Amino acid sequence: MCNEEIIKQMEEDMTFRGLAERTKQSYIYRTRKYMEFHKGKNIEELSEDDIRAFLKYLVEDCKNKRRDVNTYNSAIRFMYGTTLNKVLNLKRIPLFKIQKNKPEMFTKDELKRFFEACDGYRHSLKYKAMFMTVYGGGLRVSELCNLRIQDIDSENMRILVREGKESKYRYTLLSQTNLEILREYFKAYRPKHKNNYLFISPQTKDKYTVSGPEIAFRTIRKKAGITRKVTVHGLGHSGIRSIMEYLHLANVEKDIVSPLDRLYRSGDENA
Repeated sequence: MCNEEIIKQMEEDMTFRGLAERTKQSYIYRTRKYMEFHKGKNIEELSEDDIRAFLKYLVEDCKNKRRDVNTYNSAIRFMYGTTLNKVLNLKRIPLFKIQKNKPEMFTKDELKRFFEACDGYRHSLKYKAMFMTVYGGGLRVSELCNLRIQDIDSENMRILVREGKESKYRYTLLSQTNLEILREYFKAYRPKHKNNYLFISPQTKDKYTVSGPEIAFRTIRKKAGITRKVTVHGLGHSGIRSIMEYLHLANVEKDIVSPLDRLYRSGDENA
């Protein structure tokens, strides 16, 4: 196959495997860069040494970060292993080990100040609903953007989370506080989209990209007087106990209380 035929087949393979659109675009872009590096060579006949040469070029000449090099590596592995059905010696092209730093968590006082600051921001009800959902369900921003109206299951008090990490589906808690703010938001905005996305950008008339909530988050954080560099990712992690509790729901006989309800409906001092 020529390079364009490989790319076309690779796109089809990723679609069949349910990879997220963002991942597909990333892999195609990085595969093209790999092909450009080995321009004039038969891609199908290249070896692990050729892949190593490209990865070395990214690290030493381009000064790419390890995480980015790993994405290039994963794209190349997919092309050879899945699209070209070629067995690679993966020990010869290992992924970098990435040190994962836990995001800083919000304190209970910071959480209350942050949600209060939402009230003075444009589209305040929408963003308050968005960020309460991130906190209450322990969501990533990309998962928030992918929420559909039907994912809010008020009967069973849970939220279906779509296209999370590794494109898996899961359920997380829907607190009473979260449900009430979502109902207020829905009544006020009546979001309409062909795919029933819950949060619609007024500019694009489509679901939000991650940059929209992230920009709003930083503005509201500053308005709340929070000087620590807590991120929207940290907001989700601050409520991550809701997920951990929900995973064990079948084995727990006591009532499960979400972190959002703990913040607003109880005297518990731990956020």
